[in-house]
Amino acid sequence: MHRGSVVSVAVLAATLVSAAERDEIAIRKQIERIKDSEVNAWRKIPWTASLLAARHASEREKQPVFLFTYDGNIETGRC
Repeated sequence: MHRGSVVSVAVLAATLVSAAERDEIAIRKQIERIKDSEVNAWRKIPWTASLLAARHASEREKQPVFLFTYDGNIETGRC
């Protein structure tokens, strides 16, 4: 094996290990953020029964509307 090839393989291996370590660190940080998050934060969402009421609340609070509809069986993925 040529010296240049050996150096290239070493650099590639170091890069892959470094990327894997960064991914692992990022994943661990995300897990901690999720663990530290408020479990019942979804209850703070001002749910409304009509789209018109949601639009008024959205304009008043300067927040987007999140529309969730349910039409079918959630177990089948059709909702």
